[in-house]
Amino acid sequence: MDDMVIGADTSTDAAETTAETAARRCLTWGIVLIVAGAVMVYGLPYLMPLMAESAGESAAIGYGAVNVVTSLVSTLLIPMGTTLVGAAIVIRVLDPARERRRA
Repeated sequence: MDDMVIGADTSTDAAETTAETAARRCLTWGIVLIVAGAVMVYGLPYLMPLMAESAGESAAIGYGAVNVVTSLVSTLLIPMGTTLVGAAIVIRVLDPARERRRA
């Protein structure tokens, strides 16, 4: 009989641990993406002209390509980060509700 109680507790703990781990990972990656996006949005406008001056006239095509790629990435990082933070919140809110329905 003790084995049944331990087995039931282990499966419940495993489910909670999985949800907790997923929420923590989503939150961590969300914060990292938000910070990286903010650094790119506010830092790249100062760094790109410096890079263009140091490269000279012959690197105009490369500068344009780097500018396009970095602007796309910086535009996408912050929304992706906020989406992951929202997913972490949803996981934390809905997981206890799922546990209550099981009981």
